[in-house]
Amino acid sequence: MKILLITIYTFILLISSVKADECTYSYIAKPEESKYTKQFSINTDREGHAVRIFSIENTYKNKKKNCEGVSLVKEFNWGYSDYINKSGPVKGHVTQIYSDGSKIFLTFEGTSQNPGGTKNFTNVGFSNITGGTGIYENISGYGLNKGEFNPETGYSNFEFTLKYTK
Repeated sequence: MKILLITIYTFILLISSVKADECTYSYIAKPEESKYTKQFSINTDREGHAVRIFSIENTYKNKKKNCEGVSLVKEFNWGYSDYINKSGPVKGHVTQIYSDGSKIFLTFEGTSQNPGGTKNFTNVGFSNITGGTGIYENISGYGLNKGEFNPETGYSNFEFTLKYTK
């Protein structure tokens, strides 16, 4: 019985030591680091309804390092939105490039609103990490974001938090 308990205890210790550590990495995409590279909007037959596609490129100047000791240097976002009176869902894809050349791939979705016709839109969203390369080859996890943007002026300011394991 004693040997069985020792074996079970050792097995539990081994499994818990193999479990990957979760990393939480937060960063900000500042307005001066973000640029709409393309966008196209189509008005529909309903008043105030538009369907839009866009691409945003972020070049990060802050070299804040994550859990692996590398920093995010570039990010490409491709998305589409379906707005009624400048409020509605947004979805898309993201590729992040880190200082060692590794990449993280994500999908995102969120809800944008233009409360009371303010100058900027607000957005709250969720990202799903779908894969990676280099040190992120076996990555899994998710991200959360919130921010403000204005497609007409090109303004974009977002806070992101990624939680992942490798």
